[in-house]
Amino acid sequence: MDNMIGFVSGNDKRERILGLLGSQGEMDKKSISKRTHMIPQTAAKILDELIDKGLVEENENIFSLTEIGTEVENKMKGLV
Repeated sequence: MDNMIGFVSGNDKRERILGLLGSQGEMDKKSISKRTHMIPQTAAKILDELIDKGLVEENENIFSLTEIGTEVENKMKGLV
């Protein structure tokens, strides 16, 4: 778990996307890009990284946190 927290906290963009999905729930790529003030290509790259680590999942172009992603996001907020 600590290595996942380190992975996310080592990049501000990863933190923003994980936090956004944690607070807002499911979102499409365009909404994520707009809400995090990232160009779509950057948001897509970060989402791919988070999916590869098992923190985010995609279902029909809608992104949401996995169980592990939720745990990491909660630990980063200091809730757990």
